Amino acid sequence: MAAPATQQIETLKESHWTARRHGLITELCERGVTMTPAIRSLSHYSNGILDFAVIRAERVPLISLVTESDDERRDEALPGSRLLLCAQDLGAVLNPLGTGELMRTVVANERAGLYGARATPGEFVAAATDIPGGTPAMDEAMNALITRIRDEVYSLPDELLGGDRSARPAANARDAGAVASVEFGTAAAQDPDYEQRLRDLWRAHVNTTDLHYAGYYRDWTLVCVGDVFESDALGPRFTNVSVRARRTAYRDLSRTLRGHLVRLTDALGLIVSAPVDRLVLDVQQGAVCVLWTSPREFLLGVTLDQRRVGEAERRLSGLARALEGVRQPPPR
Repeated sequence: MAAPATQQIETLKESHWTARRHGLITELCERGVTMTPAIRSLSHYSNGILDFAVIRAERVPLISLVTESDDERRDEALPGSRLLLCAQDLGAVLNPLGTGELMRTVVANERAGLYGARATPGEFVAAATDIPGGTPAMDEAMNALITRIRDEVYSLPDELLGGDRSARPAANARDAGAVASVEFGTAAAQDPDYEQRLRDLWRAHVNTTDLHYAGYYRDWTLVCVGDVFESDALGPRFTNVSVRARRTAYRDLSRTLRGHLVRLTDALGLIVSAPVDRLVLDVQQGAVCVLWTSPREFLLGVTLDQRRVGEAERRLSGLARALEGVRQPPPR
């Protein structure tokens, strides 16, 4: 078997860096970047302040002309710094849902991606890829790195970033529990056949095992939303937050997402000038996943099961593909 591909790296250490406080973490990060060619750069922050950055030695310059220093290496930390600010704001938005802290944020398109995760409270690690299709490899490597930092540095447990890859998947949504309750918004065409096709799609994808909620939006207006929140299987997850409150909160999130998207696009735009088409907000009890199917349309999906985060996103992607075959009828 061939040895894993490696890459040459540079490490930038800020003036407050010390081997006693940062040495082991830096070593783990250097190892992670070296073994993951998809990663362009990695930045480590404590309480919002950059500690060090590990950078691919061979790289093209950042495309943005807006930089904060004359040091091209230090500018490599800019995407991570902007993602950190976005994650702080999004974490505050998600906090009232009672699903725990925002642990992991992924924002990406087909050409590039950004990753950010909190290893411990106040400690944030960000990474960037500029390899087309490189986000999954970066995501997997960074999830493993955060888990190693928590284990080897702080003796803290695995938080299953991205879900539990060993969890047994449900065969399909119809085998996975209750039938989804589906509602239609003002952007939906008033056509019985169209509504029925959407209802069938939701009931084929939204389930009690992984994808618990999915909303479909066009021009930031609701077309269709469905969930299984009233299922007995999910009852214990609504002890502190009612079904009605959670539904309202996710609709509110879809409305406020527009402002956050501008800042997320700016952060990713330092790497590549292209729209965001994927956003993952991984909390301690599940995740919110957003997929843009076109510049005008997106799906917002939710799982409340941390083990099933990866499966829920794959299920949402399947729903997005199925929607391509359902065309809204023309106005009458």
